[in-house]
Amino acid sequence: MSITPEQNPPSEDLTHLGSYKIESRLGQGGMGVVYRAIDKELGRPVAIKVLHPHLLRHENLKQRFRREARMHAKVMHPNIVTLLSLFEDESHMALVMELIEGEDLKAYLKSHPDLSLEKKLSIAVDILTGLEAAHHFDMVHRDLKPANVLVSSNDEVKLLDFGLAKPEHGEDDLTQSGATVGSFRYMAPEQILNKPIDARTDLYAFGILLFYMVLGKLPFDASSNGGEFEIMEKQVREPAPIPNKLDPSIPPALSDLILKLLSKSKHSRPESAAIVRDKIVDIMAHLKPVPTKARKPQQSPSSNVSKTSIILPPPSNAEVAQQWLQHGKEKLLRLWFNTFPKLRQLFSGLSGIALLFVVLGALVIAVLTMAEETAPSYPQETKQETKAQANPALAKKQVTQTPVKHPSNKQAKQSTSKPLETKQSTKVIKKQIKEVVQTKQATTAKKKTITKKASKPKKENITPPILLTKQVRYTVTRSDKSKVSRNNKHEFNGGNHVFFQKSFRKNSSKTHRVISKKGESKLVFDQPQVVSKIILHKASVGRADFRKGYVYLEIKPTNSFTWKRIFERKGDDVDIQVTIDDIIKVAPLIQAIRIRFKSTSPITIGPIDILS
Repeated sequence: MSITPEQNPPSEDLTHLGSYKIESRLGQGGMGVVYRAIDKELGRPVAIKVLHPHLLRHENLKQRFRREARMHAKVMHPNIVTLLSLFEDESHMALVMELIEGEDLKAYLKSHPDLSLEKKLSIAVDILTGLEAAHHFDMVHRDLKPANVLVSSNDEVKLLDFGLAKPEHGEDDLTQSGATVGSFRYMAPEQILNKPIDARTDLYAFGILLFYMVLGKLPFDASSNGGEFEIMEKQVREPAPIPNKLDPSIPPALSDLILKLLSKSKHSRPESAAIVRDKIVDIMAHLKPVPTKARKPQQSPSSNVSKTSIILPPPSNAEVAQQWLQHGKEKLLRLWFNTFPKLRQLFSGLSGIALLFVVLGALVIAVLTMAEETAPSYPQETKQETKAQANPALAKKQVTQTPVKHPSNKQAKQSTSKPLETKQSTKVIKKQIKEVVQTKQATTAKKKTITKKASKPKKENITPPILLTKQVRYTVTRSDKSKVSRNNKHEFNGGNHVFFQKSFRKNSSKTHRVISKKGESKLVFDQPQVVSKIILHKASVGRADFRKGYVYLEIKPTNSFTWKRIFERKGDDVDIQVTIDDIIKVAPLIQAIRIRFKSTSPITIGPIDILS
């Protein structure tokens, strides 16, 4: 729940509610008052929605309140406020929910007037993800509006207030005949006319919400002499204004999507929230970057050390061959493991064909493995050039002081044919990094000695770690085949991603099974990088069952085709950040980083900070 407190304190007769101590009032709605409270038994802050006392006389309203609790408790999702418990005694009924530090969407947009279109669409994607989770349980929210969307201080988006939610299939016996429920500025035509509703009713409300987020105003509003009836009349009969005619900067694809969401007939709208989310993600991927004025950063005396990078030579033909062989091997293995089960089902009676494919697959993988093992590595001369490029001062010294010796034919033949061992390569890289740092420290110390005054010496500035994903180029691939754009927030760039959002459960007449799914997300740098630490903020299923799951964090050192595991957790998810230090001791240079996981519930991954 939102924690923007009202100025007026809570009523004097409600300072405690069971084991909860009331601290302040957060807001008030048609059915109840929301308070900030402390759970005295667990010592944690919570939000409590208390039903108005005068409504307790109506049994049907009490039933609606209980129904809200039952329906809300079904959904455990990162984009939906978690319901903790239902409180009920002789004189009170209340819902106890997690407390979200933040503000509702309307207040958030007002306090961030310069919010980019990309950020607005990112919020829209999170709203759709929460709606999709609710729709998965056949729940229609019916009251989606800015006041029911919370943006936390950590930029997490959560939906709340399922007081008007109802099953998609079934009667709403708690709503009086002919009554209309919801916020009329966001109501779909079928909701106003008391016709059957479904998930597409929420998508109409989302279309109005998206129109408001992008343009700052509602598509249908009353004139100076009008009122609620005029707005509802427009909702039912008038076509929505075209967004990119009101603001030409809006992409045509986004404008068309909003108009489709605001179709008067629900059969003309998209079928599901997942379809709309995928379209918005595609629109975000094609957004043109907004030009910004270049600003020269102020350099500190120690900034030279942080900006020093190790210059690696272009890969040799031997390394390129190794990379392509490994890439082909991984692709064939993945293709084989994905295809073989389908072939067994298709040709269950033709065991000879299946056996033929097994032999062919094993033969191809064996050939690639042999080729990979026999492919040559970097020659010794390349490593020496790398060392000279990484330390220009050392290279200059070698040129001025060391006489050039032309090797004999025999020596040249030996130097080009003898491969460099992995241990030697690691020593060269470590020495290279050490020399770079020592050279820059010596330069900084010399400058400080020259400029030193009689006054107290200035404290040396400590350069904070650099977030690599903001500085270097990379690619991200996922096992669920979802698209990743470097310009958007994702699990390796200040955001997160929800895997396996659809149901894991398979029902049959005899059994009820819960299926575990595996997945991974992999980041590959264009050039090898020095990584000092990795911070894993979240790999969580949101209080769901994780007894059979695991989370692995792995790195791939440069010039190595094997992954090294640096973090492992089984049977428990990661809901408090984990920091992995001293990675440079494991691998001085890293080519790729990946997180692997197994879960029986939808799992949220990220953000994962990679620091130099």
